[in-house]
Amino acid sequence: MLPLIANSLVAGLRERWQQRVYRWIDRRSPRALQVQLTRKNLYTFPNFTGLLYLLAALVIWLLGTNYQNNLILGLSYLLISIFVVSILHGFANLSGITVRFVSARPTFAGDSAAFVLELTCIHKAGCDNLELRWQNGETQTVTLNYNEPLQVTVRCESRTRGYLRPGRLLVQSRFPLGIIRCWSWLNLDAVALIYPAPIATDEPHAQASDGREEGGTSQRGGDDFSGLREYQPGDPIKHIAWKQFAQDKGLFTKEYQAYFSAEKWLDWDSLNHLQELRLSGLCYWAMEYERRQIPFGLRLPGIAIAPALGDYHQQTVLKALAEFNLPREANHAR
Repeated sequence: MLPLIANSLVAGLRERWQQRVYRWIDRRSPRALQVQLTRKNLYTFPNFTGLLYLLAALVIWLLGTNYQNNLILGLSYLLISIFVVSILHGFANLSGITVRFVSARPTFAGDSAAFVLELTCIHKAGCDNLELRWQNGETQTVTLNYNEPLQVTVRCESRTRGYLRPGRLLVQSRFPLGIIRCWSWLNLDAVALIYPAPIATDEPHAQASDGREEGGTSQRGGDDFSGLREYQPGDPIKHIAWKQFAQDKGLFTKEYQAYFSAEKWLDWDSLNHLQELRLSGLCYWAMEYERRQIPFGLRLPGIAIAPALGDYHQQTVLKALAEFNLPREANHAR
């Protein structure tokens, strides 16, 4: 019981400390679409390996002092000099880099959202081993050349539909020796649209027309006469065109087709589920109708989108599903 309480207290203290640090960072680097790394937003400190390096240098210095050995003392001074030079090179490796948010590709809830960033380095030596990641995302490592913009895709997991703000972007490097960590937390004005997760449900039953219009679909075996074709062994006798046979025109078989609706409606009232499951079901059928090339429209409370086909129409429908009943402040995130 006591270890659980202690762990919860430590986690709470760590979270409060992080929030205070982030607020301090945000005051120094407010939210923007583009940020340049300078001495105002770059931070340098030894990592765990660097602390061990300093401890080893201190032990060597104590040994040299104790035994009055100039060679050992010289080694400790050399190690300290390398450490100081690493600080300068680590800072110079990131200084001057410009990070700009370009775009974010829409995705479905539960998948990782892809944010496209453009990085430009004005340091003539370039930038080596640059690591990028969102607060809860995957790490992407890149190397930049002098004055050559590079577009990088950094991913962040999505959980719910709507507009996703990935949080702060960590930019860091352990160049050149891995003993100094130079980093910055950037508050980029990045946002991605997240569609509902497609879930197979009952098909919405509302239809728009009788199918005889242009673009309607048909299936053999219905009640409507569609034409004649040459007789093939096995055709039903009742479908043989006896009139044409009596006129010595040959043996033909009558074909019948059933016509289906040329358009479908994704109707909110046609599904009897909770809100999120309804949206996921409508999202699934929007993708299915597009795959089958069946024109479809959307009816939501207060929203109506006419039936159509194409990538633009599909994106419009999915966007309406993603934004449905979102809080007002969430819509302002666009």
